[in-house]
Amino acid sequence: MVNEKILVVEDESIVAMGIKHKLEDLGYHVVDTVLSGEDAVKSAKILKPDLVLMDIVLKGEMDGIDAANKIKKLFDVPVIYLTAYSDEEMLERARVTEPYGYILKPFKKSELNANIKMALYKYQSEKKQREIIKNNLLADFYDFILGAMPTSTTQSDKEMREMLKKIFEQRIDDDLKEQFKERLEILELDENSSSEELLDAYATWISDLYSEFGIKTQFTPKESRCYLELLNCPWLDDAKNNPIFCLNCHAMISRSYKWSNLDGEIIRKSTIADGSPSCMFQLKLTP
Repeated sequence: MVNEKILVVEDESIVAMGIKHKLEDLGYHVVDTVLSGEDAVKSAKILKPDLVLMDIVLKGEMDGIDAANKIKKLFDVPVIYLTAYSDEEMLERARVTEPYGYILKPFKKSELNANIKMALYKYQSEKKQREIIKNNLLADFYDFILGAMPTSTTQSDKEMREMLKKIFEQRIDDDLKEQFKERLEILELDENSSSEELLDAYATWISDLYSEFGIKTQFTPKESRCYLELLNCPWLDDAKNNPIFCLNCHAMISRSYKWSNLDGEIIRKSTIADGSPSCMFQLKLTP
């Protein structure tokens, strides 16, 4: 990787400027320097840096450890902590967030560069490992769908669909509900949050979920409705011949929508099984 993008989070402006100059001398692109944990999270979301250099002690309600935890869980960006402190309690809190390194202030340019190179290498290695896991997950999910197919031919089509939908919903609850609830907790959202915040959180989560299967999503808001389209189904040929692949995605979206605290319903607009080029769902929001 060349000219990696770095976000610097440091509440001392002069120190932040010094770090920025060091990084630029080393050939890195500093996308932003921010003073607070809250601004760090916002900047990471918008600018998508390759790595964050995070001062642990920051002014404001959110310190560097809290900010790093949010950035890691929401955006999967590696973080290196910068600190002038060696307080054991603080370091223990920092360790839980699994950072990609610690740099004690003051530090030399060569030390900064070595830590960044190692962190980026470790992150890329872990990312490749996650790709392997994702492919295994994709294969496991495929086997699960095929395994859910009933062998009996005595049931009506409607009964079969209802039975399969319940099977899929149970697995979705078991595998994903806690993950979604954790995302809402990180974002500090609950049933009292605005519909706009909840919808944004749900759209981001479901998009991240489908990306784990290599599926791209597109959200199109339109007044009190929002359309979710699945663009590149990895089971395209299977879905054309077997509607339960599309039924599973319908169950996944409708079930997870119920966890979002949003009023309204999910309406299936088109599916590959019905001959459409993609699957599309309408999120009909209740004002």
